[in-house]
Amino acid sequence: MNYLKSLIIFIFLGFSLTAISQEVAEEKKVLIDELLVLTGAVDFGQLFSEIYISEMSNIISRAQPNTDPKVFAILEEEINSVIQTEIGDKQVFNELSYPIYDKYLTMDDIAELIAFYKTDLGKKTIAVMPAISQEATIAGQEWGKSLGPIIQQRIMTRFEEEGIEFN
Repeated sequence: MNYLKSLIIFIFLGFSLTAISQEVAEEKKVLIDELLVLTGAVDFGQLFSEIYISEMSNIISRAQPNTDPKVFAILEEEINSVIQTEIGDKQVFNELSYPIYDKYLTMDDIAELIAFYKTDLGKKTIAVMPAISQEATIAGQEWGKSLGPIIQQRIMTRFEEEGIEFN
């Protein structure tokens, strides 16, 4: 169980959020906040929790297959609690988003996006984007898998041509 504690601490350190120090104008923050609400990005906390729980559970299961199910229940409860507090209550996601949106979008860009996302097409885009992203990810993974044998064959041929052997 000591190994498990070390593993959990290591994982949490790897996922730690770092503060980005950059000043963003308050009026731009208000627009970014509205955009985050319209696009559903403020629901990031729930998604982050689910991913975090899944990843940690998988790592723990692989490291210790006979882990007490209570470990996973506690893991889920505590991760959800921390994420809700840190992302939801403290607006950490918004704070992390400000400098990113500020870097790539002007206030006019954000205002136009807000106007777009309030249209029927914008609302539809928001509604279907998760499915599009998921299907595109799966398609990309399948394509990547199909390249594996081709890449492996070319590398092995090249190694052979160069006289490189593996024992």
